[in-house]
Amino acid sequence: MKKILAILLFVLSLFSGDATAKTLSYVPGNPTRALIIIHGYGQNGHSMRWMTDNLKKSIPDMAFYYPTAPDRAPVGGYQWFVIPDIGEQIKEKALYDVMMEGAMKNVQTLHDLVDEIHETLHLSYENIYVAGFSQGGLMALLTALTNPHKIPAAVSFSGVPLLFTPDFTQNSVKNSPDILIIQGTKDTIIPKDSLQMTTETLTEMGMEPTVRVIEGMAHQIDREALKAAIEFIK
Repeated sequence: MKKILAILLFVLSLFSGDATAKTLSYVPGNPTRALIIIHGYGQNGHSMRWMTDNLKKSIPDMAFYYPTAPDRAPVGGYQWFVIPDIGEQIKEKALYDVMMEGAMKNVQTLHDLVDEIHETLHLSYENIYVAGFSQGGLMALLTALTNPHKIPAAVSFSGVPLLFTPDFTQNSVKNSPDILIIQGTKDTIIPKDSLQMTTETLTEMGMEPTVRVIEGMAHQIDREALKAAIEFIK
């Protein structure tokens, strides 16, 4: 755990691009559902658009939205929340408190996007889904859990663990969405016990997430992970 954030600074910065902080989208004719896909640390909305070709074949009636986080990351690209430097003096719980403070501030950006999709596509909130990778995995869970309207489902790919902090409490939770958590056995970026940490937090809320552990998958979204997400959403 002590080395996670330093590694994130390097590895995820490799995926950063020059896109500005805006939301990209793919909208088919007459969509009946929409999926918001949230990027990880040092990335942007453009970095997740590769998923469109795979997803639209399996879910042709779904629109896809790729927001970019509002804050610049120090390594380039964008971030949903600050990843503090890790030193021996910083305890893990304090670290999560700092990260969740920023996450809860920026989740409003995603709530605003949910409202925009609802209004422009004339979709009910129960037909708008969220998914995310790494930082975005945590943001997807927070979006579904804290939105004032009922978001039906959220998928976290290799997500930062969900923990209660002073900024995220039981009182923050507005909904009980269906949740899928996906993590690979070779993921050296996210803590190996992150599945347990997130599951325990959700259990405290009275929820039972679906958990998918993918043998040999690193900190990524591979074909098997994408297939599991498609099956879950369908």
